Amino acid sequence: MDKALAAFETCLKKSNYRPRYLAVDEFAIHKGHRYATCVMDLETGFILWAGLGRSMADFEHFFKSIGLSLLSRLKAVAMDMNASFNRLFQKYCPKAPIVYDRYHMQAQFGRDVMGAVRLEEAQKHRQEAEALKKYTKETNNPELQKMAREKSHEERKLYTELKKSQWILLKKDDHLNERQKTHLLDILSEHRDLAICYAMKQEMTRLFTLTDYEEALAGWTKWIQAGLESGIPALVKFARQKQKRIKGLAAHALYPINTGKLEGFNNKIKVLKRIGYGYRNMDYFFNLIRFHSLPKNYSSPKFP
Repeated sequence: MDKALAAFETCLKKSNYRPRYLAVDEFAIHKGHRYATCVMDLETGFILWAGLGRSMADFEHFFKSIGLSLLSRLKAVAMDMNASFNRLFQKYCPKAPIVYDRYHMQAQFGRDVMGAVRLEEAQKHRQEAEALKKYTKETNNPELQKMAREKSHEERKLYTELKKSQWILLKKDDHLNERQKTHLLDILSEHRDLAICYAMKQEMTRLFTLTDYEEALAGWTKWIQAGLESGIPALVKFARQKQKRIKGLAAHALYPINTGKLEGFNNKIKVLKRIGYGYRNMDYFFNLIRFHSLPKNYSSPKFP
């Protein structure tokens, strides 16, 4: 592996190789929140560097080991919103814009906003159902008892429907069938906060399709402001967290790159871990990762 990687790197040097688009992401190496970090050339799929840890101090080894001259033609870097990755690229490659990965952004919004608000609304229905059930035992009026039981049954039904509506709220409109679309409209018409969050989700999707930077910057600014003024705690918190990341979100209009290719390669890393039943020698493991990322069109020399 060392010889094959050295031969490939020699070929890169001879061709005056300089990566233009990079992706950075972390992956788990052991249980107990132990991580490593990978840097991939998005055009070739080659892992330029893999190292232990995900902190600022750990990731700084990438810039010291690879040499800044190799990054002289770097146009953009795709990453999730890990602060250490962001700060170090701004320090060592200030001219290369940071592009925040749209799929991480959308997944986090679906989990931390849509998911949280949906469960909060569902919990309200459950509490109302329990309160009505308790009321039926406290009153002696048969008519009121009947009304309370019916209302409690209705609230319990709404609770169950909301608990099962996760994917209906997260799917794209054109991926829903007619029954699901009707169910979605019923949910949104009865829950104001969910309707607001759903509209924000739709607008987020539209913003990621823009190709004009100024339009995208203005759009994200309005989106963040709308989130801050919504009065919905989960949405306000999310908008506040992303407020400082607007330029990186708008940069997607200029450089529509993402970490998807590296995320896909992380699955191969998981297979390598499973096949080896873990690795004691991390240098060997990282070389193994880089060896398996060699481009398919590269014919490595045959060594005895």
